[in-house]
Formats: sequence, C-alpha cells, structure tokens
Amino acid sequence: MAEVQMPAKVFGGEQFETISYPTDEIRLRVTEAGEVQVVEYRSEDREGPPAHSHPWHELEYVIEGDVEFQVDGTWTRCGPGSVQLLPAGVPHSVRVPQGSARVLMVTLGAPYDGFARELAALYAQPSTTIADVIDVAARHGVHLAGD
Repeated sequence: MAEVQMPAKVFGGEQFETISYPTDEIRLRVTEAGEVQVVEYRSEDREGPPAHSHPWHELEYVIEGDVEFQVDGTWTRCGPGSVQLLPAGVPHSVRVPQGSARVLMVTLGAPYDGFARELAALYAQPSTTIADVIDVAARHGVHLAGD
C-alpha cells in the first residue's frame, strides 16, 4: 500500500477559508495536512468546467442536490450519497443540472488549494478570459482533455 503523508489531527467544523468562483462557493476545510486536502463546495454551475485532468487524486461525495459527473466522456447523474473516485490524470468534469448542490471533495497528492485560490483571484478581476484560466491551470498541472 502506498504511504500517504498526513498528520494525526482533528480539524474543527468552524475552521475553513471561503473563496468564490462565479457560480461556486468553496470552503477550503483542510489545506495544511500533508498530501491530503478537504474541500466543501456549493455550486449552481450548469455547464461545469471543460473536461480536464490534474496531478492529484480526487474523491467527491455528494452531500445534497444532484450533480452530473463526467468521466472519460460519459456523464452520470448522481444524488446525495454518491461518490466519484478519480485517479490522477483521468479526464473529468462536473456540473449541476438544476438548483444547487453541495459536494465534499478530498484530494491526495499535489495541492489543490493553490490552484483554487489563484482561480478565485482571477475570477474576481473584471475581464477574465479563457486564456487566463488556461494559463492558471497549466501552472498547477491542470490540462484540458485532448491537450
């Protein structure tokens, strides 16, 4: 079994940093725990990001609402209690077909939080382009499917 670097520690529910994307509120719950990060997000993103891959493993657990996960080109609709497992490098996307959804995401490997913070800062600017988003993604090892 591969060894994962993380401390033995309890993180209280009131400990988090909130960042925002245009249709998402993201709570960075655990970012100082070695190779493991825990994120909770609420989304109303109907389209989702373009299919992409990244250098970290990802587990997503649907807390409330409905989401559609895309893995290797196939969309699957999921409700509360559903889990998506993504090894690093697998092309994927996620969208919320209606209403809003809340999802818990756990990442293993390269840190997600730096990417998330940089994207949030970019979206806070008045004139963000897709080229800007692609540049930020590339700096963090995130690649659009087909690149």
